[in-house]
Amino acid sequence: MGAAQAVPWTMIPLLLDKLGYNKSDIGAVQSCDAWGKVLMAIPAALILSRRPTRGVLVGSALLAALAYCLLPWMPSLGWIMALNLLAGSAWSVHYVAIAPFLYRNAGVPQQARVFGLSEAVHTAAAVAGAFLGGRLSVFLTQHSGNEATALAWVVTSGGLLALCAAWPYSRIQEAPQLFERTAGSSGSSLLPVLRAHRGILLRFALPTWMIGFGASMSIPFLGLYFHERFDRSAGDYANYQALASVLMTAGYLLTPFLISRLGFVRSIVGLELASLPFFLLLAFTTSLPVAVAAFLLRACLMNAATPVIKNLSMRAAPAGAREAQTAVISLANSLGWVLGPHMGGWILDSGENRYASLMLATVAIYVLAGLLTWRLLAPLEQRAGQHRQGDREEDHDAGDVREGCDQRG
Repeated sequence: MGAAQAVPWTMIPLLLDKLGYNKSDIGAVQSCDAWGKVLMAIPAALILSRRPTRGVLVGSALLAALAYCLLPWMPSLGWIMALNLLAGSAWSVHYVAIAPFLYRNAGVPQQARVFGLSEAVHTAAAVAGAFLGGRLSVFLTQHSGNEATALAWVVTSGGLLALCAAWPYSRIQEAPQLFERTAGSSGSSLLPVLRAHRGILLRFALPTWMIGFGASMSIPFLGLYFHERFDRSAGDYANYQALASVLMTAGYLLTPFLISRLGFVRSIVGLELASLPFFLLLAFTTSLPVAVAAFLLRACLMNAATPVIKNLSMRAAPAGAREAQTAVISLANSLGWVLGPHMGGWILDSGENRYASLMLATVAIYVLAGLLTWRLLAPLEQRAGQHRQGDREEDHDAGDVREGCDQRG
């Protein structure tokens, strides 16, 4: 699914630009992906509290495949937006499912490595997807003479990759006893869980929303940034994305080391703030090598915080509230992505080459998000060990049903 997501994510803004849509339209299409995640986050958690993960992931892969195969051939912006909404809904189910599944099926010593490895594998697949998507775009453009048609076929290939993911998902093996315990603890509704643990949920949701809002103002337009400022093609940008994914993979694999040295919250805030000088370089440089280097290092540092946040959120949430936790975090991030692309598109359409203003606004939001993360999550890190100890005792009494299930499906 990493490759299936990377191809459309990279190519859809470039495709829409070639089809003649303005940046506000592109932002609206990107926000539909986020709206799909918003609308599906809580229902996804409810479904996962009642159903095994395997079938839910298979269904999400099939929905993403349908959306991406049809999207580039739609005759109007409305249809494109509707299918991106469907794709966002499918990705919401995928994201809500993964973190609780990994946490339940990994032993305590393996959790930091498993969360980092999960992100690394996903990103390594995105490397292949972005690189091959870019090469395919160049190849089809040369042979068809129509870059828009070439980009449309590349987006469709992302749907085919999502279809291929359904088979390995169908092979996931879960411990039946573990599923029954989790389902039972969730009850018939998520509302009591959300009310009971609203304090913890909101502490993660607020900084997550700010990061999502800031990122979505700029990230969807980086392909256009390289095209307009440096005259780079879709294939060039796909190559940059692939290189960034390689560095992100290395960053994910280093997160267990950072956690052991700095702890969770210091690692999160340190990584996020360390990425900001490179965003400032992107905003003002007119040198392509400097811009590419800044793009790569910013992506590596900022995204390396992702598995750390997921791991901490699962540790801080009590048993029975972890599906709700991932749903609320996904909802908060997606709400940021609903608003950000509109704001980014409006800034870019308001004048010539407004990328510097756009990126400065993003940096300011990231600084506020880092400070908020420190203020809200540092107390939770101290309490997280208590929940982890409670889980170990509960698992011992239940016969340690995790035994034999310590690998990702």
